[in-house]
Amino acid sequence: MKKISRRFIPLVTVAAIIFLIGTLSGCSKKSNDKKAEETKEIRLATMTDEEGRILGEMMRMVLEDHGYKVDSKVGTFNNTTLVRQSIEQDQADLSLDYTGRGMFFDKEVDIKNYQSDLETAFEATKKADEKNGIIWLTYAPYNNTDGIVVAKEWADKNDVHTFEEFAKFVNDGGDMKLAVNGENAYVTTAETCLPGWEKTYGFKLSESQLVVGVNDAQSMASEGTDGVVAAHAYTTAGTLETLGLEVIEDTQMVSPVYSPAPIVSKKALDKYPELAEVFQPLFETIDGETIRHLNKLLSSDGISETKIAEDYLKEHSLVK
Repeated sequence: MKKISRRFIPLVTVAAIIFLIGTLSGCSKKSNDKKAEETKEIRLATMTDEEGRILGEMMRMVLEDHGYKVDSKVGTFNNTTLVRQSIEQDQADLSLDYTGRGMFFDKEVDIKNYQSDLETAFEATKKADEKNGIIWLTYAPYNNTDGIVVAKEWADKNDVHTFEEFAKFVNDGGDMKLAVNGENAYVTTAETCLPGWEKTYGFKLSESQLVVGVNDAQSMASEGTDGVVAAHAYTTAGTLETLGLEVIEDTQMVSPVYSPAPIVSKKALDKYPELAEVFQPLFETIDGETIRHLNKLLSSDGISETKIAEDYLKEHSLVK
């Protein structure tokens, strides 16, 4: 048998070790590359309002359930303009906005698109915002717009549930006084609020019937303070359930549609195209009655947005 040189053995051993190290190094690099590919990082920012906090937390949890690492600034911004700017300036990838906002960032949008139905409003805003590099993904089937509220007991007693019935009550000489918080004084002049309601439904409130600049108009309407019967409110506010208030139905949709929707930068959507489908199962479950109750849990019952979101998602099997 041919003997192997002892001098050759170390050379073979060294070569094998070098090969093994190279192989392991390559595997390690591939493993790290794969891990980097699997890490899906995304930045989420929402407003400080009730729904910005609650829906924002739900969005965060759904994203994490889909394997995203979320840089969360939920409940950070105090107005939608700042939220939009954060996306436009590449400081955030995702946020929550309302379809009626389309009337403000695109002057060519026909306001009638926002006075018909939720789907039309959504599609109008989605189309208008594409040129800004912001994509609207889906929407929740409810409308958080300006409205007038009255105590449910008063509404039942006087048979006033729609603006047509409200107008008849006023025109027949019924006692009426409308309260508006100071920060919402625009309601008395905006064509999509009181002037529009008066024109469309055929009634007119005198100056003596308006109480503008108060701090808590809804409580005044609930309690009948100083003769106040009605108050301005956003139609899905959590306080409505707490105070026993009913929204007067705007059957002609004078006030534009404001449905909440997840929005994402085109850059982020190109990177993570699956985002187009991630939020629909969540948002399609949230109607007006549902969000009013969730808002109440936050604003009146003192439950945190994180707890509210977690309970809701688990109850509806929207996260694992």
